[in-house]
Amino acid sequence: MLSNPKFAQAQPRDIANFGFGTLAFLLLGCVLGSSPAAIAQEADQRATVLHLGQTAERTLLRDLLRVELRVEESGADPRAVQSAINRRMAAALDRARQTEGARAETGSYHVGEERPPNRAATWRGSQSLILKSKNAETTLKLVGMLQSDGLVMSSLSYEVSPETLRNAQDDLTAEALAAVGRRAASIAEATHLAVLRYRDLRVGNAETEGRPVPRFSGAAMAAGAPPVAEPGEAVVRVTIEAELLLGQPRT
Repeated sequence: MLSNPKFAQAQPRDIANFGFGTLAFLLLGCVLGSSPAAIAQEADQRATVLHLGQTAERTLLRDLLRVELRVEESGADPRAVQSAINRRMAAALDRARQTEGARAETGSYHVGEERPPNRAATWRGSQSLILKSKNAETTLKLVGMLQSDGLVMSSLSYEVSPETLRNAQDDLTAEALAAVGRRAASIAEATHLAVLRYRDLRVGNAETEGRPVPRFSGAAMAAGAPPVAEPGEAVVRVTIEAELLLGQPRT
């Protein structure tokens, strides 16, 4: 125990001074030690959220021709029906491979039995052939020859090719983003605020308006007559949805 009276009288004041100094130091440390993330979060809570949607679109020529034909056979013997389908499809594929620019692939293959009342059972079968090409003139002539060989038209349509769609997608995305930025800046100026940053951004893929519509003349369905077709145009769109934060201009 300390017996010096002077020291004993000064001790409470020294302790008080030490306590106030420590408290001030701790408070200063809290202020200086606030993380940027915490400060940004607090600013976001005070900000105004602006929701915007923007679509950029372009009209493009449908540059890819898609044709679907089918081989049909019927008979009393299912093996004979299948053999005839296989033979005719092989010949059709061989003819298609000789056509420059035409890509051929086989589609669905079906053989089934029909039992009509008071008649003998019949087996019917079919297999589809799908042609895709950017060279429409040559491919339409091929289709006419395949029709002469007995193939039946299922559908004919034009669509925008994947390559053309991808090329347009980047340009439309940049266009939509620029439009969002301009509109956000205009709204911020009108409300005496500033655009702080994007809070959320959703960018869609390029899409064509509607599905490809079959385009061919009814008279051209006759065997041997090449179909008459026009590609037409398609509207391609990219849509962006954005959330931006507006607040007081930063100094």
